[in-house]
Amino acid sequence: MSSRSARLNIRLPKEDLQELEAVRDRSGQSSVSDVVRDAIACYLEEESTSWNSEKITAIVPAALAEDIQMFIASGDATDISQAVTLALSAWAEERRRYYLEGKEAVRRKIEEAVEQRDTRKGMSRVASRMRIK
Repeated sequence: MSSRSARLNIRLPKEDLQELEAVRDRSGQSSVSDVVRDAIACYLEEESTSWNSEKITAIVPAALAEDIQMFIASGDATDISQAVTLALSAWAEERRRYYLEGKEAVRRKIEEAVEQRDTRKGMSRVASRMRIK
């Protein structure tokens, strides 16, 4: 934090202030202002890293959530958000590949059909010439 600071006055419902005081007590911070500064810093950090992102909510089976936590603990991802992003990226890449390969397969089938048609037309011409002679 810089040595220069600005004063900010806010109004909160009493319940929110009581919750902030409880957080102060649990965290061992010296003042509610410290709690609020930390909360703002966390918010700004999250906001800056996700400014070009979209937040989604998903319901997953408990067993899958446990697997994700295990993979995070083993260092495969830093947190759930990164784990889900990695999984969705891999899935999207697989889908892209599937559709591109599908388009390629359709293109090959069309080429084969054109070749077969041209071959049949060629054979037809040869057969008609053979009859004429």
